[in-house]
Amino acid sequence: MISRAAVLFFTVAALGAQSSDEAATAALRKLADRMREARTLSARVVQTRRTELTDKPITSSGLMYYRRDPARLVFHLAEPRKAEIHMDRTSYQVYRPDEKRLERTDFGNEDVSGKILMMFEPKTDELGKTFSIRGGGVKDGLIDVRLESSDEKVRKRLRKIVLQIAEADGALRSLAYTDGEGDEVKFELSDVDINPALAPETFTLKVPEGTRVLRHSLPQDK
Repeated sequence: MISRAAVLFFTVAALGAQSSDEAATAALRKLADRMREARTLSARVVQTRRTELTDKPITSSGLMYYRRDPARLVFHLAEPRKAEIHMDRTSYQVYRPDEKRLERTDFGNEDVSGKILMMFEPKTDELGKTFSIRGGGVKDGLIDVRLESSDEKVRKRLRKIVLQIAEADGALRSLAYTDGEGDEVKFELSDVDINPALAPETFTLKVPEGTRVLRHSLPQDK
């Protein structure tokens, strides 16, 4: 028989989780309000990738650029080695100039990259169709918002996304995602500038002749 103390404990825990989830949803709405008029964005970025293939995380730094229409996210990473990353709703490209190599992954429809781009134009109703919105820890005025994939097809390639959002004004401080194989990639943002004037060439990937191109196409779920 369950004691009254146990019932009270589980009730308080459930209320606490509900309150945390509500705070996460509120933070997402603040982020949405902040990004409502954003057509472009630039920021300094530190990327950290954790994978079972390496003992230590791989850290890179550089600049990030975002364009809403058509949606595209670009990274110019300088350390520890140069790389240019282009992400749109259906593809993910990594160009390494020092190696004269371009890797392109085509998804065929909105996939991992499409879901990540949604974070720059978050709509709680749309996100709720694919993710469960969960509240994480709160520290120094920043709240972790966990978006856990509730669609099995999505989970095969994207388990969760974690956003770190300033409670005061909805500013996005970091974005991390865990792919279907358990690898985690985190982007920490600073010096964020909303609606800077960015040349169209910023979002065009140009590779010289002689570049080795590796293409990958992921199988589509039926």
